Amino acid sequence: MRIVVIGPGALGTLLAVSLTRDTSHEIWLMDHNQHRAEELGQNGLILEKGTEKFHYPIKVTTKAREIRPADLILLCVKSQDVAEGLQSISSALHDKSLLISFQNGISHLNILQENTLPCQTAIGVTSLGANLVKPGHVKYGGYGLTKIGFAQPGNLADQTLEIAASLFNSSGLDTIVVSDIINHVWSKLLINVGINALTAIHDCPNGQLLELPKAREHLRGAVKEAAAVARALEIKIDHDPIVRCMEVCRATEQNISSMLQDVRRKRPTEIDAINGAIIETASRLGIPAPINRELVGKIKRIEQKYLV
Repeated sequence: MRIVVIGPGALGTLLAVSLTRDTSHEIWLMDHNQHRAEELGQNGLILEKGTEKFHYPIKVTTKAREIRPADLILLCVKSQDVAEGLQSISSALHDKSLLISFQNGISHLNILQENTLPCQTAIGVTSLGANLVKPGHVKYGGYGLTKIGFAQPGNLADQTLEIAASLFNSSGLDTIVVSDIINHVWSKLLINVGINALTAIHDCPNGQLLELPKAREHLRGAVKEAAAVARALEIKIDHDPIVRCMEVCRATEQNISSMLQDVRRKRPTEIDAINGAIIETASRLGIPAPINRELVGKIKRIEQKYLV
C-alpha cells in the first residue's frame, strides 16, 4: 500500500514512524513547509520510547503529485488546517482511496462533510500519547486505543476500513473499527475540554491539574457544561465524564497536552475546535457555558501575546 501521513506534528510523526517500521508498505510524510520537509527527508524520523531511541528513514514531500495514487491517507493536521490539508492531497486521491481524519474537537466534522472528495472519508479518535521533542523527533507518551469509523452508520463492514485497522495493529497501534465514531469523538472532546485549556493556562502536565484546587474546580465545571451540550444533541455518554476526565489526568499525569505544546511553541491552539465549539453549540441550544467561555477568553489572551 502507498500510505500518506499529512502533518509532521506529534501524532502525525508517531503514526508515520510506527507505520514505517513495516517495510512492506510505501510510507510518505507530507508537509506544507518546504525547508522542514527537506530536513525530515534527509534526517529521517526518531521515535523515543523510554530510554531507547529508534531512527527510521522516511519519504517526505510537499507535493501530492509525487505520491499519487495514494491508498491510505491519514490527515493529522490541526483542526484549523483541515480544509487546506484536504486541498493539498486532492490530486493523489482516487475512488478506492481511504482518508482517515484525526483531529481534536469537533469543528473538523463539518469541514469533512462539506468537502466533496472522490474517496471514502473516515474519522479517527486516538488516546495515544505523543510529545514532539523537535521536528521529526517524537517521544512516545503512553499507550492508547485508536478507533476508526465512518460518520454515517452502515459502513462498518467496509473492507478498506478493516484493512486500515489491521495495518495499524500490525504496526503496534491497537486499533478497532466502530460503528458509532461520533460518540467516541465527543467522548474525547469531553476529556479535552477539561484538560487542554487548563494545562495551557496553568503551564503544567495533565496530572497537576488535580493538585490545583481552582484548576480542578474549572475542570469539573467545563466538562459538566460540555456534557449538557452532548446530551442535548443526543450523544450517547455511557460513563461519568467528569470521573473519566480525572482518570485520564491520573493515567497521563506526566503528559504535556497538545494545547500546552502549542502555547510553548508559540503556535495557534485548537481552542476554537474544543472549548470554543462547546460555546458555539451551547449558544445555539440555549445552554449556558460560562466556564468554557472563561477558558476560551484566557487562551485567546495567551495567544495574543505571541500571535502578532
